[in-house]
Amino acid sequence: MKQSIPLKSVANARELGGYFTTDGKTVRSGILLRTGNLNNITAEDIQTLKDQYRLSDIIDFRMEMEMSGYEDPVIGGVTNTHLDVIGDLEFDQQQIPDIDINKLDIIQLVKMSEQMGMLDDKMYIGFLSADSGKKAYSQFFRILLAAEPDRAVLWHCTSGKDRTGLAAMLLLSLLGVEESVIMEDYMLTNEYNAPRIEGTKKYLKSRGCDEALTEKAALVFDAVDRRFMENAIAFLKEKYGSVLGYIRSELNISEREIVLLKDKYTD
Repeated sequence: MKQSIPLKSVANARELGGYFTTDGKTVRSGILLRTGNLNNITAEDIQTLKDQYRLSDIIDFRMEMEMSGYEDPVIGGVTNTHLDVIGDLEFDQQQIPDIDINKLDIIQLVKMSEQMGMLDDKMYIGFLSADSGKKAYSQFFRILLAAEPDRAVLWHCTSGKDRTGLAAMLLLSLLGVEESVIMEDYMLTNEYNAPRIEGTKKYLKSRGCDEALTEKAALVFDAVDRRFMENAIAFLKEKYGSVLGYIRSELNISEREIVLLKDKYTD
């Protein structure tokens, strides 16, 4: 599958390498990895990340309550960094029950997600506007700047689609990849997660759930909707002139650092 990396136990596992930039360069292959969570990663796949990709950093964009009991693996020579994009304080505390969300029924999770505004197609705008989001994505670029040359950086959230997708959009925009290609990369989630999306829908239909709830569940767990990213990019253009304008002004990435990132991650 396009952009695929050979991890058998990790969902939505792919890379940004090979995309062309508007200045005639190409995003370097085998260096920028985006995936779903690493909860069930096997020893074999860890070895692949160490040997084939010379992994240096794992960036986890999940909330604390998503991580509890499902932390990232500790891998020798790899730095783990937690960057909470959402931040529990961004929501009304009454909307976030003090429970283990990993033990909730799928229907309860969908309803809780809806209460938290995670089915609103303006959700990404909230992530990018929140202090927690700005801090997380700024630090994301700082890690990329500091990473050792020729060693891979991997970032993920739970399904590797929303918070992870925004990170990919910001990075590809900075590197000079066309917006249409960035959107194609974003929408690849629906191809990578197709079996999971279908499985979720079949399960909910077997429970007698209607089409509306079934579609919401797919969007919460495994699928993406083009409107979410289109709205986010349109917002950044309207408020900051461009995605790069947002990166400069809100994430405090300087012109010199932008040049360094381009030099480092494109050929």
